[in-house]
Amino acid sequence: MKLTKDVLYLLDKINESGFEGYIVGGCVRDYLMGLTPHDYDITTNALPEDIKKIFPHTFDTGIQHGTVTVVHNSVNYEVTTYRIDGKYKDNRHPDEVTFTDDITKDLSRRDFTMNAIAYSPDKGYADPFGGREDIKKGIIRGVREPNLRFREDALRMLRALRFSAQLGFEIEEKTYEAVKNNAGLIKNVSIERITTEFLRLITSEHREKLLLIDETKLFEECAPEISRALRQRGKQIAEILKKADKGEDIALCIILAYEENPERTLKNLKLSNSLIKSALSLIKYYDFKIDGSEYDLRKLLSEMGKEGLLKLLNIKKAKGEEYISEAEKFIKNEEQTTIKSLDINGRDITGLGFKGPEIGYTLNRLLDFVLLNPENNKKEILLKEAFKWLH
Repeated sequence: MKLTKDVLYLLDKINESGFEGYIVGGCVRDYLMGLTPHDYDITTNALPEDIKKIFPHTFDTGIQHGTVTVVHNSVNYEVTTYRIDGKYKDNRHPDEVTFTDDITKDLSRRDFTMNAIAYSPDKGYADPFGGREDIKKGIIRGVREPNLRFREDALRMLRALRFSAQLGFEIEEKTYEAVKNNAGLIKNVSIERITTEFLRLITSEHREKLLLIDETKLFEECAPEISRALRQRGKQIAEILKKADKGEDIALCIILAYEENPERTLKNLKLSNSLIKSALSLIKYYDFKIDGSEYDLRKLLSEMGKEGLLKLLNIKKAKGEEYISEAEKFIKNEEQTTIKSLDINGRDITGLGFKGPEIGYTLNRLLDFVLLNPENNKKEILLKEAFKWLH
């Protein structure tokens, strides 16, 4: 396994100090799958205080759980002491951890066999649970007893589904049954952690595996509106999702398009205001019929902006609607027109004699007048048109 110069340096420093160090988890999995790891986690039998003596630049990340972050060449590397987890009373965090010098005991606490592989340039692979073989087979398997793994941290159930969507792997039968058996425990996980995994799932390469949420009943309590949507029209959602571009707002629109109160659902997921606004804008026009009318397209462009409207057109193309390719070509060459871009403003309208709410109403009418024919966006034309509406 080829490691970066900096990772080799960190492992060598740990070894030179009389300890052993391995890279572990996702970086090893990614390498074995032919992917480039984005970051490297290191596990070691050195205690946190030892790591802080070995490396000059560190800061405590989760020192109560044995994790210290080492800063090397402006990059952060998490270094965690081999540990054995105690009981998980809250289905999220161990009540206590015990440090160990046995790499196998440390790997046994991890979620899935594909993530329970460690590698050392000196000692090779530590793979006591057959993770490499499961990667070859494309299988997600809980380490040892999956029921126990999910009771330790209930988010692992959603991670199993997310990994299936991300990697295109199948969930091993015993592990899948454990997800279904323990689905109710997900209510003990914060909605923020759930939402992070959910967004990664619905924007993954195999995002049609979203249907697993319905099959396992995983969201029955924490996100019932999503469960209902998948139960009622899951196959249609999956088909459209697969054809549409990747995007959080695109996926949320497709899933929640027919829900009675999508805004409430999006807020319950603790999403950012910008993402909520974007998803709701797409939902609003999910079923709007685009028949090639340039006026309709200009109105949509005025309200949604070019990026938002192109996303809507992409969704409609995924739904199999007509005229979408022509609409995309038109929009790419069209500029957005809003009240601010009119060649007239509120002071001009006031000067004609309009007052109070009439001013905003008149500006909106003039915007519509320009959207019908962009050549009308000239001050003298707009003033003349507005003057006709004076009472």
